Amino acid sequence: MSQAGDRIGDRYELVAMAGEGGMAKVWRAVMRGAAGFSRVVAIKEIKPEFGAIQSYVDMFIEEARVGSDMAHSNIVQVYDFLDYDNTFFLVMEWVDGVDLGDFVSAFKRRDQAVPWTLVAAVGIHALRGLGAAHTRRRPDGVEAPVIHRDVSPNNVLMSTNGQVKITDFGLARARDRLYSLTAPGTVKGKLSYLAPEVTYGKPASPQSDQFSVGGVLWEALAGRRLFSGPSDIDIFRQIRKCEVPPLAEIRPDVPSRLAATIHRALAIDPANRYASAGAMATEMIAALRGEAVSSWEIEDVLAREVSRVRAQRDRLPLPASGLNAAWKPPAPSQEAAETGPQRIFANRALAVEFVEFSDSEITTMPEYDPDIADTPISISESDFDGEQTRRASSTAPVHASLAPGTKVIEDDGE
Repeated sequence: MSQAGDRIGDRYELVAMAGEGGMAKVWRAVMRGAAGFSRVVAIKEIKPEFGAIQSYVDMFIEEARVGSDMAHSNIVQVYDFLDYDNTFFLVMEWVDGVDLGDFVSAFKRRDQAVPWTLVAAVGIHALRGLGAAHTRRRPDGVEAPVIHRDVSPNNVLMSTNGQVKITDFGLARARDRLYSLTAPGTVKGKLSYLAPEVTYGKPASPQSDQFSVGGVLWEALAGRRLFSGPSDIDIFRQIRKCEVPPLAEIRPDVPSRLAATIHRALAIDPANRYASAGAMATEMIAALRGEAVSSWEIEDVLAREVSRVRAQRDRLPLPASGLNAAWKPPAPSQEAAETGPQRIFANRALAVEFVEFSDSEITTMPEYDPDIADTPISISESDFDGEQTRRASSTAPVHASLAPGTKVIEDDGE
């Protein structure tokens, strides 16, 4: 495992660990060049225990591949990818600031609501980044859309100069790939922000990313989770029902046009959402203009607020457990080939396997639940690209539908 002070590839010097997840560590590092040139960068290092599991290595490589040609101001840029000392390192743009989760939490600690103008600005920039990913083209001009699949507050970064950038395409799905990294019956993404159709095993789409953005923005305005519960199963049920409390009742100060835009993105049927991320961003811009709000002024306020939150966060003590509670990964012999759907479905117990966030924590979910089986949802096969999916067909109760020994990991709370 690397340490502060190490040099990677004789060009990158690790300065300090900036964050840690289940699958990787992120370092603040300095890139050294000729004539004293230097540049601060972020370096993501896959953990040794995951370097022995091919499915996780593939996801890490895919993040580098899809990020290498997505040059956009609202996407964290990928600079380099190294295989050094039998370990993979992903070199990325360093964003000096905080993520949206930290930003909202700071306002909650002050018993304040996040100004709707700032939430709108963050949403517009995030949608622009996702729109660029959804309309990505290969160098030869061939369309190769990238679906993020993991839009959450942690993956929306805000810098001290007012910029907003989407990061962590580790679970992204690029449609120019000749094969899928996701086994049939497996759904990837952070559970609380999954779109309803994805919980039914449908492939992720630009509209499912749009739903996740809607959920993130709704939570930023409401100051609480949209879908929450004591267990993943409770959250799973709520997502399928997709009952979204009206923002007008929670934040009456939010313009009706902006609230309507967010609610449309959270429609249970993908066909009722916006045609594209760009179309949703355009509607949000119109909502701002309707309130005679200056975008330049908003970005200036956003920069100052991010700087204040950053300063406050840096003064907070770390929890006794460190940056993140350690999660014990599966042993190399227990990779996806052995723990995937074919093992879960071996006893005909119908379940969906969720890979949580970029940490790849695994949760199994019931395909059938009497409380949600009759939830109306209209999804046509033509809305998707025809990848193999699994649908519910069992009438077994929830407790009987989980495979013996299945571990259910609760969705992380506030």
